[in-house]
Amino acid sequence: MTKKQSAVLQGVAILMMVYHHLFSFAVEYDSLLPFVQADTARRMAWFCKLCVGIFAFVSGYGIYYVLKSRQEERFWGRLLTEYRGMLLRILRLYGKMWLVLAIYMWIFFGLLRQPFMPEQLLGNLTALNPTYNGAWWYVEQYAKILLVLPLLDLLLTRFEQPGQRRIKWTFFAVIMLAGAGGMLAGRLLWPELWVLMLGLLKSLRVSFLLISVVGYLTARYALFQRADRQLRRLGVWVPVCVSVALLIFSVALRVRLATDAAYARIDFLLTPLLIYGISTLLSYAKPLCVFLAWWGRQSTYIWLVHGFVFGFLYYVVKPYVRLDFGIYLVVLLVSAAVAVPLRLLEKLPGRLYAMCKKEEKK
Repeated sequence: MTKKQSAVLQGVAILMMVYHHLFSFAVEYDSLLPFVQADTARRMAWFCKLCVGIFAFVSGYGIYYVLKSRQEERFWGRLLTEYRGMLLRILRLYGKMWLVLAIYMWIFFGLLRQPFMPEQLLGNLTALNPTYNGAWWYVEQYAKILLVLPLLDLLLTRFEQPGQRRIKWTFFAVIMLAGAGGMLAGRLLWPELWVLMLGLLKSLRVSFLLISVVGYLTARYALFQRADRQLRRLGVWVPVCVSVALLIFSVALRVRLATDAAYARIDFLLTPLLIYGISTLLSYAKPLCVFLAWWGRQSTYIWLVHGFVFGFLYYVVKPYVRLDFGIYLVVLLVSAAVAVPLRLLEKLPGRLYAMCKKEEKK
């Protein structure tokens, strides 16, 4: 999977995300789209929850290549190098969220004079309790993904020196013993510790964490490339036929099993099948790939702002029109119109710094 293909998939995911957030709870309407009843639109929106799976899979897939580039042969050196890189990536995403947060607070609390509750600020700054925008919960989840994947990478990395291999296995043995000891002590001696550990496990959102792990393993063992080579040996059009079958199977099963908007229990199995099918079919539609890749490049800021856009349109526009496909398009376009200048604003400090350095050299 190339960077361009990743951008295409992120474009698909952001279109799904906006639809998911608009129509997941839209049972109060008789008809939302032409010839589509409310329950059908809602189930389509539940299926679109797979957008999170696509983002998580692409993240795990890409992180493999980031970690692969580390050439450190010592265990501790590699661990520190990998986590230094992951922390920088986490800070970059938080920086984007803080930029949106600062603008939102200036508009909402400054210009509109809405009541400000200081106790909510920390939860929104950390994304641990994002009351201003519920879609920001994935910022925290992304951070957890980036903190877990280096451990998996270190576990699967074969160090050439026997001493480094011993250090690696000792490190993971200590982690496992500490975890098992903590659970045993909590279960037998300190119920509070047991409750804390269960809460920590639940907060990991294992369903989404597993998807990123599957993405990492798919990249590490080149599973898509191997599958594609095997299928092409059977015939040029075999990958296309298989991709169509995988898409139909994934969509049908996901729609059938989803019980609510948050359902994600088997997404770690369905997401790679869906992604392989989408990627293979879109490789034959270059103009559509260009279109989706553009949306993919804007996807981070669309994700961070579309909740505000929808909230504004819901209260301002809803009294006059139905919540239908037109509103979906408006939310997408307005969110993109906000995302583009935000991307430019984010790059402005770096460009100014480069200009200053260039002037100094003169």
